[in-house]
Amino acid sequence: MRVFAVTELCAGCGACLITCPERAIRPAPEDHPAPLVVLEERCTACAECAEVCPAGACVEISGEED
Repeated sequence: MRVFAVTELCAGCGACLITCPERAIRPAPEDHPAPLVVLEERCTACAECAEVCPAGACVEISGEED
């Protein structure tokens, strides 16, 4: 299963949050290394987040297999 994640390169601009059609990107908990997180169960791997991220912080990862 393919999903995307937000890495520590994230500057918190929110471009991905606004762009995500599945509303899979949310503010991260305080102890998280990046300001935003991707909810894997909502991510459809459309890559729109990666296309708009100016920092290159949205990257494709392998999600958990069902």
